[in-house]
Amino acid sequence: MGNQTVILACPTLEGELKAALKEASSESVVYFMPPGLHRDPKALHHYVQDKIDHFYNIDRIVVCTTGCGGGNIGITASSASLVYPKTRDCLDILLSDDSLDNLKRDIYGVFMTESWMKFTQESSLDMAKLEKKMGRDEAHEYLKKLYAPVHDFYIIDTGCYDTAPVKAYIEPLVELLGRKLHVIKGNYGILRKIAKGIFDEDFFVVPKGGKVQPGSFLSNF
Repeated sequence: MGNQTVILACPTLEGELKAALKEASSESVVYFMPPGLHRDPKALHHYVQDKIDHFYNIDRIVVCTTGCGGGNIGITASSASLVYPKTRDCLDILLSDDSLDNLKRDIYGVFMTESWMKFTQESSLDMAKLEKKMGRDEAHEYLKKLYAPVHDFYIIDTGCYDTAPVKAYIEPLVELLGRKLHVIKGNYGILRKIAKGIFDEDFFVVPKGGKVQPGSFLSNF
C-alpha cells in the first residue's frame, strides 16, 4: 500500500463516495471535477491529464471517471500510478456490488439519482425549460423523438439521498413517453472498495509512465 492516495471523481458520485470514505475511515484526498465534463470526451481527457500532471509526491491516483465516452483512453500516468475501475461510467459504479461480474444494467434505460436530477434540471433538456422555450406541444414532440430508443427509467436508490423528489421530477417525463419507472438498489461497491484500498479484478493499474489503453473498460452488452 502506498502512503498517500488521491481520488479524482465526478460530482455525480459525491454523496456516495463521501459515505464510503466515512464508513471506511479513509484519509484519502478527494478532488471532485467540474460538472458536465462527461459530455465532451476531449475536455474530460484534458482536465484529467492536467490534474494528474500537477500532482506531486503521491503514490496512487484513483480515477473514477472510467470509460465515459473514451475520454480516459491515452491518459498518461505522469506523476504516479493510476488505478481505474473497469466500469463504463458513473452509473456502473453506483450499481456495482461485490463484483462487476454481477453487474446487470438496461443499456437502453435512463438512470436517475439526486445528482443526475440536479444536472438535468440545469441542462437544456429539462422538461420545464423546453416547454417554456418551445411551447408545450412542440417540447413534448421533441422529447418523444429524443427518448424514442429508451426502454424504461430507473432511480438508483443508494441510501444517500431522498428518492421522493427525484421521482416527482422524472414522473411527468415518464408518463409523457408511456414508459415505466423503477426504483432499484445501488450499493456502490466500487466506491466502497476504493475507500478500503481494495483494488481487485474490478480495477486495472497503469504504472507510472504508462498509458490507459483501449479495451481497458467494460463495453456495452
